[in-house]
Amino acid sequence: MRHSSFHPVFFAVVAVCLCAAVAHAQLSPEYADWADGPAGFLLTKEELKDWKKINTDAEAKDFIDLFWARRNPSPDTSFNAFKAEFDAKVRFAEENFSFKDHSGATTDRARVLILMGRPGGIQNKTPSQIVPGLGTTTGGTDEVQGAAQIWFYDPDNLPEGFKAKGSQLYFMFYEDQLNSNNYVLDRSARESFKGLAALAEAPEVYLLHPEMKEVPKPVSLKGGRKAAPEHLAWLGQDAPFNETARLRAELGVNDGVSRPLWVHIELPPDAPAIEFFAGQVESSDGEVLSNFEIDAVPLSGQYGKAYHLSFPLDPGAFTVDIVGVAAGEPQVTEEIETEVSEISDTGTWMSPLWLGISASPNEQARPGEPYNFGGWHLMPVSGPDFTLE
Repeated sequence: MRHSSFHPVFFAVVAVCLCAAVAHAQLSPEYADWADGPAGFLLTKEELKDWKKINTDAEAKDFIDLFWARRNPSPDTSFNAFKAEFDAKVRFAEENFSFKDHSGATTDRARVLILMGRPGGIQNKTPSQIVPGLGTTTGGTDEVQGAAQIWFYDPDNLPEGFKAKGSQLYFMFYEDQLNSNNYVLDRSARESFKGLAALAEAPEVYLLHPEMKEVPKPVSLKGGRKAAPEHLAWLGQDAPFNETARLRAELGVNDGVSRPLWVHIELPPDAPAIEFFAGQVESSDGEVLSNFEIDAVPLSGQYGKAYHLSFPLDPGAFTVDIVGVAAGEPQVTEEIETEVSEISDTGTWMSPLWLGISASPNEQARPGEPYNFGGWHLMPVSGPDFTLE
């Protein structure tokens, strides 16, 4: 009898690998290649193992949402500064490192840019030049076939968490062919070992919240805090001043990151002073995107005390629910539906018109704060006496 030379363990290993491959193949094109893109440079070894176990789009979306939340310097806010910087690096890489039909965002230079940041200096070498020795060169290719680039990094300027100390870090890239724009990282030059070690540890450095198991709901407003569940329970309920409160809600001036929804709530003179507002922002399909509580700041309105809130929003349709609280009881509840459209990067865009009863100087106002224009805070007209028409 002829026996197969294959060991039974071989078949077991193949079976496991095939099952994993089939499971991952169930992902839609939106997610199937996500780890092969620029975000894959940031995956830790443990995260990569977990990603390979994903087999549905819903699981993939949850994984990616948690992936970015774990790297958010301020996970309780809707704006992720790390993700915004990552997106900017990807755009730069796509515009500058692409070659033929290859995406610039997945090249060696893109990886170093994403993980190490912008280099402190760059040396460019032409094909006729020899890359100068950075000490004693014992590896790599000295003679340049195409062009070459050397990127320099000062360890003192790296993000906090890197273990690199002392002298500069070097990354040497060689163009595979003349004028191809395909620069390959030299991983053999001894002078690059310190930089390559830092590159390898970078994914762990940027994992700020490894203990996080679910994405926290961010706080809707700058300067706010998470809402208490018992306060959110008041949303949509009848309140004493629902019928007499005056509401204005309109899209404000872009703050450089998002388009804010400006809200003006004015209560009659007999209403108690609101102590704090609470609420949440929902997407068009009813998903709660964020919630908030924030101390109320009373202002002198047209008829009574007024309050201003500013919700930074991305393009899309939203529902904003608000409750104003005084003496431990809801005094007014509002539900606002709004839609934010994309604003073209080119051409002329005309802002809305705002009508006010007064304006006071407010030079300390930050971009996006409600009803603030160039150092002046406008108190909008809240009654029906005047309309923009």
